[in-house]
Formats: sequence, C-alpha cells, structure tokens
Amino acid sequence: MQVTCTKFEAACRQLNEAISLFFADHDPLAVRTLAAAAHGLLADLVEHDQPDGSWRSHLVESSGLSKKEALAAINSVQNFLKHADRDPNAHLNFDEEENDHIIFIATLECGELGGPLTTAMQAFQIWYLASYPDRIGVETELVVKSRSAFTGIDKLTREKRLASGLNFLTSAIVKYGDGFIRKKKPQKKGD
Repeated sequence: MQVTCTKFEAACRQLNEAISLFFADHDPLAVRTLAAAAHGLLADLVEHDQPDGSWRSHLVESSGLSKKEALAAINSVQNFLKHADRDPNAHLNFDEEENDHIIFIATLECGELGGPLTTAMQAFQIWYLASYPDRIGVETELVVKSRSAFTGIDKLTREKRLASGLNFLTSAIVKYGDGFIRKKKPQKKGD
C-alpha cells in the first residue's frame, strides 16, 4: 500500500506512536527516535511560518549557549541514533525522562501550528502537567485540573506513573476516539 502524507501529518503520526510506546514503557530509544523526528518536523514547520517562533527557538535563546551549541545539545541523542559515519564506536548515555520533555514540547509545537491535537497528545499534556507541576506553576489552572486527573502521581514510581498515563490514554481513546481524521477507503462493488 502506498503511504501519502504531508510533513505535518507525518509528524503527528510519529508523535502519536511515540506517546503510545512511551506510556506502554517500551524502549526509550525507539520513543526518542519517533519523538525527536516529530519534534524536528513540527519545529521546522513553525519556523517556516514564524522565523524563531518555535518552542525549540525559545529553548535555544534561553539556554545561554550559542545557537550551534544549543542545537547540538538538543539534537545530540537523536543524532547518535541516526548517524554512525563520524563516531561508529560511540556510546550513548541519556536520562529517559528527557523523552517526557521532548514529547511535551512537540505537542506544543503542534498546537502552534493550529493542531488539532490528537487524543494521545492531549492526554500526554495532561499527564505531563500533573507529573511536572513546577514547569508552569503548581497553582495554575491547567496544572490543578491535570493533577485532579492524576491524584497522587507525584508519589508514584516512574513505572506506575507511566501505567497511570496508559490507563488514562486508553480511557480517553475509548471515550473520544483517537482524534485522527482519516480518509475513507473506497468501497468495493458489492460491499
């Protein structure tokens, strides 16, 4: 079957898969590969319309590093995972919680493009705000609402926080669908 999609659709599909793998506690390298690819596409699309308007650009500006140094830091793990020409014997060491932040920023980039955010993206944002309340403020309305969906999440192990997110995502998809707009397949004669 031929796959046809826009860059935006590709990024959304990659991000949704990253979120599914993330909550199912699958390999953090696979999660990072998908999440970073989606984030890169979405940030590039934002910057195409609004130069330096992406969340990635804001991170670079606020890092205190040169643009080249900041992008090297942001992209170091995904570059390790997709290139071996200069460093075939290199080893990777990263904190898998970095994936949490990459996915969240990718969902923000998607929102900058006018979305719509899929159910998985929205569920992830709620989980993230409940898990990291200090990122935008413990008392902000979004964090308070998110924490009500995940009571006591700050006291759970990472494994249990992910399981809680998976349960939340599964329930949301059952209730609201996955949020993707799909083209109907043409029906065959006689169907």
